[in-house]
Amino acid sequence: MSNDALNLPVKARDRAPACVVSDAEVSLLNFYRASALHGGLILGQMARRSCEPELIARLTRHSAEEMLHSLWWTETIARLSGCTKAVTDTYHSRCVEIVGTPISLLEVIALTSVFEHRICECLQLHLNEPDVHPIVVATLRRVLADERWHLRWIGEWLMEERKINAQKVSSAVGRYAIADREICEALSAAYGLRKSA
Repeated sequence: MSNDALNLPVKARDRAPACVVSDAEVSLLNFYRASALHGGLILGQMARRSCEPELIARLTRHSAEEMLHSLWWTETIARLSGCTKAVTDTYHSRCVEIVGTPISLLEVIALTSVFEHRICECLQLHLNEPDVHPIVVATLRRVLADERWHLRWIGEWLMEERKINAQKVSSAVGRYAIADREICEALSAAYGLRKSA
Protein backbone atom coordinates (compact mmCIF):
# COMPACT_ATOMS: atom_id res chain seq x y z
CA MET A 1 0.00 0.00 0.00
CA SER A 2 1.41 3.41 -0.89
CA ASN A 3 1.95 6.31 1.49
CA ASP A 4 -0.76 8.19 -0.42
CA ALA A 5 -3.28 5.41 0.30
CA LEU A 6 -2.50 5.69 4.01
CA ASN A 7 -2.58 9.48 3.87
CA LEU A 8 1.00 9.52 5.15
CA PRO A 9 3.06 12.64 4.52
CA VAL A 10 5.45 12.33 1.64
CA LYS A 11 6.90 15.84 1.46
CA ALA A 12 9.89 16.87 3.53
CA ARG A 13 8.09 19.99 4.74
CA ASP A 14 5.43 17.79 6.36
CA ARG A 15 7.99 16.08 8.54
CA ALA A 16 9.29 17.32 11.87
CA PRO A 17 13.03 17.71 12.36
CA ALA A 18 14.52 14.23 12.85
CA CYS A 19 15.79 14.60 16.42
CA VAL A 20 12.85 16.40 18.04
CA VAL A 21 11.31 13.28 19.59
CA SER A 22 13.38 10.71 21.47
CA ASP A 23 13.58 7.06 20.50
CA ALA A 24 11.89 6.26 23.83
CA GLU A 25 8.91 8.44 22.94
CA VAL A 26 8.65 6.89 19.46
CA SER A 27 8.62 3.47 21.18
CA LEU A 28 5.76 4.67 23.38
CA LEU A 29 3.85 5.97 20.34
CA ASN A 30 4.36 2.56 18.69
CA PHE A 31 2.95 0.94 21.85
CA TYR A 32 -0.11 3.22 21.65
CA ARG A 33 -0.47 2.36 17.95
CA ALA A 34 -0.22 -1.39 18.45
CA SER A 35 -2.50 -1.41 21.51
CA ALA A 36 -5.21 0.54 19.68
CA LEU A 37 -4.96 -1.86 16.76
CA HIS A 38 -5.12 -4.91 19.02
CA GLY A 39 -8.13 -3.53 20.92
CA GLY A 40 -9.90 -2.70 17.68
CA LEU A 41 -9.39 -6.23 16.38
CA ILE A 42 -10.81 -7.74 19.60
CA LEU A 43 -13.88 -5.48 19.47
CA GLY A 44 -14.34 -6.29 15.78
CA GLN A 45 -14.42 -9.99 16.59
CA MET A 46 -17.10 -9.35 19.22
CA ALA A 47 -19.15 -7.35 16.70
CA ARG A 48 -18.88 -10.25 14.26
CA ARG A 49 -20.22 -12.69 16.87
CA SER A 50 -22.99 -10.51 18.29
CA CYS A 51 -26.66 -10.84 17.33
CA GLU A 52 -28.04 -7.63 18.88
CA PRO A 53 -28.24 -4.76 16.34
CA GLU A 54 -27.52 -1.90 18.77
CA LEU A 55 -24.59 -3.76 20.30
CA ILE A 56 -23.23 -4.60 16.84
CA ALA A 57 -23.36 -0.90 15.94
CA ARG A 58 -21.56 0.16 19.13
CA LEU A 59 -18.90 -2.53 18.89
CA THR A 60 -18.34 -1.78 15.20
CA ARG A 61 -18.02 1.96 15.78
CA HIS A 62 -15.68 1.43 18.72
CA SER A 63 -13.59 -1.05 16.73
CA ALA A 64 -13.38 1.35 13.79
CA GLU A 65 -12.33 4.24 16.03
CA GLU A 66 -9.57 2.14 17.62
CA MET A 67 -8.33 1.27 14.12
CA LEU A 68 -8.36 4.99 13.27
CA HIS A 69 -6.38 5.74 16.42
CA SER A 70 -3.79 3.22 15.28
CA LEU A 71 -3.65 4.94 11.89
CA TRP A 72 -3.33 8.37 13.52
CA TRP A 73 -0.38 7.10 15.60
CA THR A 74 1.17 5.62 12.46
CA GLU A 75 0.83 8.98 10.68
CA THR A 76 2.16 10.82 13.74
CA ILE A 77 5.25 8.62 13.91
CA ALA A 78 5.86 9.15 10.18
CA ARG A 79 5.50 12.94 10.50
CA LEU A 80 8.08 12.86 13.30
CA SER A 81 10.46 10.95 11.00
CA GLY A 82 10.17 8.01 13.36
CA CYS A 83 9.92 4.38 12.42
CA THR A 84 6.82 2.27 12.93
CA LYS A 85 7.83 -1.14 14.18
CA ALA A 86 6.12 -4.46 14.60
CA VAL A 87 4.95 -4.49 18.20
CA THR A 88 3.44 -7.64 19.65
CA ASP A 89 3.75 -6.42 23.25
CA THR A 90 0.46 -4.56 23.70
CA TYR A 91 -1.65 -3.69 26.70
CA HIS A 92 -4.01 -6.49 25.69
CA SER A 93 -1.28 -9.11 25.26
CA ARG A 94 0.03 -8.27 28.73
CA CYS A 95 -3.50 -8.63 30.11
CA VAL A 96 -3.89 -12.03 28.47
CA GLU A 97 -0.64 -13.20 30.10
CA ILE A 98 -2.03 -12.31 33.53
CA VAL A 99 -5.76 -13.08 33.29
CA GLY A 100 -6.09 -15.31 30.22
CA THR A 101 -7.81 -14.73 26.89
CA PRO A 102 -11.14 -12.93 27.16
CA ILE A 103 -13.77 -15.14 25.54
CA SER A 104 -17.19 -13.89 26.57
CA LEU A 105 -18.68 -10.53 25.69
CA LEU A 106 -18.60 -9.58 29.38
CA GLU A 107 -14.88 -10.37 29.61
CA VAL A 108 -14.11 -8.32 26.49
CA ILE A 109 -16.18 -5.36 27.72
CA ALA A 110 -14.63 -5.60 31.20
CA LEU A 111 -11.13 -5.61 29.68
CA THR A 112 -12.06 -2.74 27.38
CA SER A 113 -13.51 -0.70 30.26
CA VAL A 114 -10.34 -1.04 32.32
CA PHE A 115 -8.16 -0.36 29.26
CA GLU A 116 -10.14 2.75 28.26
CA HIS A 117 -9.81 4.21 31.75
CA ARG A 118 -6.08 3.48 31.79
CA ILE A 119 -5.40 4.81 28.30
CA CYS A 120 -7.28 8.04 29.06
CA GLU A 121 -5.13 8.52 32.14
CA CYS A 122 -1.91 7.72 30.25
CA LEU A 123 -2.74 9.98 27.32
CA GLN A 124 -3.73 12.85 29.63
CA LEU A 125 -0.50 12.47 31.63
CA HIS A 126 1.47 12.39 28.38
CA LEU A 127 -0.33 15.51 27.19
CA ASN A 128 0.58 17.30 30.44
CA GLU A 129 4.28 16.47 30.14
CA PRO A 130 6.55 19.43 29.37
CA ASP A 131 7.97 19.81 25.85
CA VAL A 132 5.63 17.37 24.08
CA HIS A 133 5.97 17.87 20.34
CA PRO A 134 2.97 19.74 18.84
CA ILE A 135 2.30 16.89 16.40
CA VAL A 136 2.05 14.46 19.34
CA VAL A 137 -0.13 16.92 21.28
CA ALA A 138 -2.56 17.13 18.36
CA THR A 139 -2.87 13.34 18.14
CA LEU A 140 -3.24 12.95 21.90
CA ARG A 141 -6.12 15.45 21.88
CA ARG A 142 -7.74 13.81 18.88
CA VAL A 143 -7.67 10.36 20.48
CA LEU A 144 -8.85 11.64 23.87
CA ALA A 145 -11.89 13.24 22.22
CA ASP A 146 -13.04 9.80 20.99
CA GLU A 147 -12.38 8.13 24.34
CA ARG A 148 -15.27 10.01 25.99
CA TRP A 149 -17.83 8.10 23.92
CA HIS A 150 -15.99 4.80 24.48
CA LEU A 151 -16.16 5.26 28.25
CA ARG A 152 -19.81 6.35 28.12
CA TRP A 153 -21.20 3.46 26.08
CA ILE A 154 -19.18 0.84 27.94
CA GLY A 155 -20.24 2.30 31.29
CA GLU A 156 -23.88 2.18 30.21
CA TRP A 157 -23.54 -1.44 29.02
CA LEU A 158 -21.87 -2.55 32.25
CA MET A 159 -24.56 -0.77 34.31
CA GLU A 160 -27.28 -2.72 32.49
CA GLU A 161 -25.38 -5.99 32.97
CA ARG A 162 -25.00 -5.24 36.71
CA LYS A 163 -28.80 -5.25 36.97
CA ILE A 164 -28.76 -8.85 35.75
CA ASN A 165 -25.71 -10.14 37.63
CA ALA A 166 -23.79 -7.57 39.67
CA GLN A 167 -21.44 -10.19 41.15
CA LYS A 168 -20.38 -11.52 37.74
CA VAL A 169 -19.74 -8.01 36.36
CA SER A 170 -17.80 -6.91 39.46
CA SER A 171 -15.72 -10.07 39.34
CA ALA A 172 -14.83 -9.62 35.66
CA VAL A 173 -13.97 -5.94 35.99
CA GLY A 174 -12.06 -6.67 39.20
CA ARG A 175 -9.86 -9.32 37.55
CA TYR A 176 -8.88 -6.90 34.80
CA ALA A 177 -8.37 -4.04 37.27
CA ILE A 178 -5.89 -6.18 39.24
CA ALA A 179 -4.06 -7.05 36.02
CA ASP A 180 -4.13 -3.38 35.02
CA ARG A 181 -2.22 -2.34 38.14
CA GLU A 182 0.52 -4.85 37.33
CA ILE A 183 0.60 -3.74 33.69
CA CYS A 184 0.76 -0.09 34.71
CA GLU A 185 3.81 -0.76 36.90
CA ALA A 186 5.55 -2.57 34.04
CA LEU A 187 4.67 0.14 31.50
CA SER A 188 5.87 2.87 33.85
CA ALA A 189 9.22 1.10 34.06
CA ALA A 190 9.42 0.29 30.34
CA TYR A 191 8.31 3.64 28.93
CA GLY A 192 8.89 6.04 31.81
CA LEU A 193 5.17 6.74 32.15
CA ARG A 194 4.16 8.76 35.14
CA LYS A 195 1.23 7.58 37.18
CA SER A 196 -1.46 9.82 38.57
CA ALA A 197 -1.32 10.57 42.28
